[in-house]
Amino acid sequence: MDAEQSITAKSASPAFDYDLIVSGGGPVGLCLALALSSRGANLALLEAVEPKPGANNSFDGRVLALSEGSRLILEQIGVWQDLLPYVTDIAHVHVSQKGYLGLTLMHAEELGVPALGYAIRASDLGEVLWKKVKSDASIDVLCPTRLKSFEQSSSDGVTAHLITQQGEKNLTARLIVGADGTDSQVRKSLNLPLQQRDYQAWAILAQVSFAEPHHNWAFERFTHEGPVALLPLETHSHKLVYVASDDQYQGLMGLSDSAFIEAFNKKMGQRFGACTQLSERVAYPLKETYVEGVVFGRAVLMGNASHTQHPVAAQGLNLGLRDVEDFLIGLDHDLSLLTDVSRLQNYQLMRQKDHSKVMGLTDGLIRVFEHPSPLVGHARGLAMIGLQMMPKLKQRLAHFSMKGAKV
Repeated sequence: MDAEQSITAKSASPAFDYDLIVSGGGPVGLCLALALSSRGANLALLEAVEPKPGANNSFDGRVLALSEGSRLILEQIGVWQDLLPYVTDIAHVHVSQKGYLGLTLMHAEELGVPALGYAIRASDLGEVLWKKVKSDASIDVLCPTRLKSFEQSSSDGVTAHLITQQGEKNLTARLIVGADGTDSQVRKSLNLPLQQRDYQAWAILAQVSFAEPHHNWAFERFTHEGPVALLPLETHSHKLVYVASDDQYQGLMGLSDSAFIEAFNKKMGQRFGACTQLSERVAYPLKETYVEGVVFGRAVLMGNASHTQHPVAAQGLNLGLRDVEDFLIGLDHDLSLLTDVSRLQNYQLMRQKDHSKVMGLTDGLIRVFEHPSPLVGHARGLAMIGLQMMPKLKQRLAHFSMKGAKV
């Protein structure tokens, strides 16, 4: 359905065009739309550019790590079965630090879960979610359409001002959700300041294949300059992560493929034999961002619109999916509760607690593992050895990583 047809869709109620307007067609916005549609909501989904594989958007060539908790959320939404052909189980995790003793291993079998996590190409996730959304009659996809601004009216609804190919249009709804990324137009319309911490580092990402199969092992190694990681994909492929400082990343991006893999292996160690293929590298700056609060009257911020964090713990998308999960609590099929003040306040309290814990964990890991003191390095090693020798403590940490602060 094109934008013009969508805007003339039947009203959700006598007072509003829609129950909900979702701004942003990334994974969080799409999952929210699908979840609410199944509860009887009539929605408009706004997206400026429909993602295409390899394009420079939220479903680009990256590989994402989904936690076990995210699998359960996606299962509840009804999309997990469609994703199964595209996911690779993470059965084992190996965590170490360069230059010091200390090693922690985690295995899905010993924790009693089907997998510690799941790797999926962002483009595959996008294709499945967009197909589901476009086939849902309760979701009007307005694309290409951009939110210009919105205002909250005296009748407790919102009026959104849109820019479409046919010109400017207005829509009304009970509630608007900003799932439109770090540069969120919903947040800008609310005039909310974005708090930032710059790590003065870049994440260099690539897909790499090695001669030997990975057998579903994921590796993360901490160094003084930043962590490096390998996430399993298919049988011989991996997502490669190389965190480099501001003054190092351009040089690394300019290396030949063989020289880049050599530099990576010096930090990670050669785990799976010779490199057989390396994709084009992409890099993005590492910053922690957050907004004080996620509920503002009849406007809600979700996903990267309200929080981003260092990728060291691979919690970004998983945290956004928990935003969706918590938003559904207490809603059932009573759409009048979409804007219930008490429910929204409880939602905000839950999300702020989860956001705070995850951001504290990721920032703390970076500060501890990048500390240059040898004494701190040996202390880290002892802590990792102790963690490996205390199954209950390791299990608690693993469950936090798999299912978030609520576990």
